[in-house]
Amino acid sequence: MIVTIHDSFNVIHVTGQVNVQHSYSARERAVTMLKPLHLFYCASLLGLTTISGLLLLLYHCAPVLYYLCTGILLGSVGYCVVLYLAPKSRVSGEGKAVFITGCDSGFGLGLAKRLDSLGFTVFAGCLLADSGGEGSKKLRAECSSRLSTVQIDVTDDGQVQAAVQQVKDRLPKGTKGLYALVNNAGIWQPGEIEWVSMAAYRRVMEVNTFGTVRVTKAFLPLIRRAKGRVVNITSVEGLRAGPMTGAYSMTKAASEFFTDSLRHEMHKWGVKVVIVEPGSFARATDIALPAVYNKLVEDIRNNAEDVVKEDYGMDYFDFKMEQLLIDDQGEGAAMDPTAVIDAIVDAVTLTTPSHRYLVGSSFEDYVTWMWLGYFPTRWTGSTLLAEKEGDTKPAMLRNTH
Repeated sequence: MIVTIHDSFNVIHVTGQVNVQHSYSARERAVTMLKPLHLFYCASLLGLTTISGLLLLLYHCAPVLYYLCTGILLGSVGYCVVLYLAPKSRVSGEGKAVFITGCDSGFGLGLAKRLDSLGFTVFAGCLLADSGGEGSKKLRAECSSRLSTVQIDVTDDGQVQAAVQQVKDRLPKGTKGLYALVNNAGIWQPGEIEWVSMAAYRRVMEVNTFGTVRVTKAFLPLIRRAKGRVVNITSVEGLRAGPMTGAYSMTKAASEFFTDSLRHEMHKWGVKVVIVEPGSFARATDIALPAVYNKLVEDIRNNAEDVVKEDYGMDYFDFKMEQLLIDDQGEGAAMDPTAVIDAIVDAVTLTTPSHRYLVGSSFEDYVTWMWLGYFPTRWTGSTLLAEKEGDTKPAMLRNTH
């Protein structure tokens, strides 16, 4: 099931789940007993009951206010329904060029195909375009002649500038510049903060954050001339930081603030800037393939300091890394990237796109991220800091008991 909720500022695509338990205080135990989705249902029921009770009270005590409030309520609901059902105005892809990074696989690959089918001139940026990557081969074989693959490593200034020149040389005739830039390229970095080396921190920041900045700055002159738009793919991990994802979350949070600042600065140029925040979609991309994940695990194991290995213990390390893989690749993670691609297409094609698109892999996934993002951390901490009775503990903590 896919649910799309529209309001005047945001569009939320809902197609994961975070289900963890923990116990500290009585309040936290009470909150943890109910998953965020259950809390949402309870809050909704309580709200409806309260509104119904107030309207009933007004009906008996102040009929005029009752009819006024009922009219306002029904009018608001009707307005939201009309806003949701009304057809959205979209631009035509004819004569418009789009540059997308990270098209070797995942969201980028699917988006390049979709926009090509809509008539856009697509420049599909691939890390392995010049070295026989499967993604670039597939795009060349399955898409129209309007699509061309472009070699780009978003951490390499020379390749970024070469990509800009290639786009300039191949823009459709009569166009003033680039209609849209989609910054999709990204990598993952799991592990507790003490485990991750400084080299790994720099690497993930260089790709996820500085790569986005580097490519955006390089293409902005073309974007401004076309009064186009910039779409940055961040993550729900950039909205809140949990255990084992600190290095990755900080890159996505930085990208969020970069995009917000860019939106304000580009307003005077008529350039639209949009953020797309995917939820639990690790299985729908290659960001956590077994081969990739295993290499990250080995890098962490080999580069962690001796004192860290000694205090934590390898059995704890193995347990936490396996637990993280289950969380990211388990049944809660969506395998179909369509919901995210739909949101990016909206960001590219709608005449008035929203500033943000939060894309949950399920309704429960969406509610969970709302719970983690907007409720007090005294409550939500119990959702993130789950440790069951029989869980493996760090070696140093076991030795002190």
